[in-house]
Amino acid sequence: MNDNLQFTKLPFSVKTAFFIIAFLVLFTFSIIEAKGLLIPFTYSVLISFILYPLCKFFEKKGIPRTFSILLCFFIVVAGLFGLFYFFSTQVVSIVSEFEDFRGKLLNLVHQGIEQYNKIVPNSKLDDESLFNQSKEWLSSSGTSFLSGTLNQTSNFFSGLILVPIYVFLLLLYRTGIRKVLLRFVHHDYRVAFTHLLTDVQQVGQKYIGGLITIIFIIGILDSVALWIIGVDSPFFFGFLAACLAIIPYIGTGIGALLPALYALMNHSPTTALYVLIAFWAVQFLEGNFLTPKIIGGEVSLNPLAAILSLVAGGFVWGLSGMVLFIPLAAIMKIVCQNYTELEPIAGLMGDEITQGNDIVRGKNHEPRKPFWKKLLK
Repeated sequence: MNDNLQFTKLPFSVKTAFFIIAFLVLFTFSIIEAKGLLIPFTYSVLISFILYPLCKFFEKKGIPRTFSILLCFFIVVAGLFGLFYFFSTQVVSIVSEFEDFRGKLLNLVHQGIEQYNKIVPNSKLDDESLFNQSKEWLSSSGTSFLSGTLNQTSNFFSGLILVPIYVFLLLLYRTGIRKVLLRFVHHDYRVAFTHLLTDVQQVGQKYIGGLITIIFIIGILDSVALWIIGVDSPFFFGFLAACLAIIPYIGTGIGALLPALYALMNHSPTTALYVLIAFWAVQFLEGNFLTPKIIGGEVSLNPLAAILSLVAGGFVWGLSGMVLFIPLAAIMKIVCQNYTELEPIAGLMGDEITQGNDIVRGKNHEPRKPFWKKLLK
């Protein structure tokens, strides 16, 4: 008699778990291998969600669909060209200060080494030896880093060329695409599936559109704060930091490092501290007021789901994955909400798990309000 455990005799739950894990591994491997196709197409789908209302507006005015799409493209290209011109002039101005900036940075490092040697006299650091070691490390790793960066950049822009084509075709054939998708669904569920497609489109539109609005507001607030503090090029650093708001909860904090370092090099440590405090205040405002009001709790993800999406996106698709997996997770949350069996997954991804502290304590009362809401009364 064969004592080995046969697969057919395993319990149903074990076999189900095995097939789920196998499917996830195969799915992950597939989307990694097909990222050259999937990344630009996913960008295109999300961009088409944003342009759809504007395109539909032009069509209602009597403009043919093809010309409506081209008009939307013209508006987007004009806006991007304006942003590129603004940032390029600021970058040229900052690059011209690079030599002076490098001298100040080396001087700051030298002062830090001197202070360290005074505090820890038995462990002397030689700034010249550290400089030589850094130079050797840069020479050994710089070539591979530069080649890898150029390779990723070229792949990104080569895929980016396909995005306008995909967006144009998705907007042009959107009615036919919807009809074909409905043919995959049984007649009894077509109405519900139509509502699901509408919800997915609205979620993508609301998330991306709300994110653009938040970036604009944060950019204005950061720029005004830097202007009041007295940092040079306030609008450049303000909007550059605001663009990192695509990374939830931590993006605006990361965006504060560059202007704070610039203020430290060109002004004083006190000015750099003011920059960090101002950006922290803007981040507090964004997390507690702007995002809940503009994007909404039904679309937004809790911190755990957002961080897991960022990590998974970075592992699968790199930087593009970190950008795309957040709205994709929000869309997945809405899809799960439409199926009774998947509603617990939507609850794990939403704000429901952040409001369960009183249930854990065994009490059935309203959750306590944050202190800042009490202060506003």
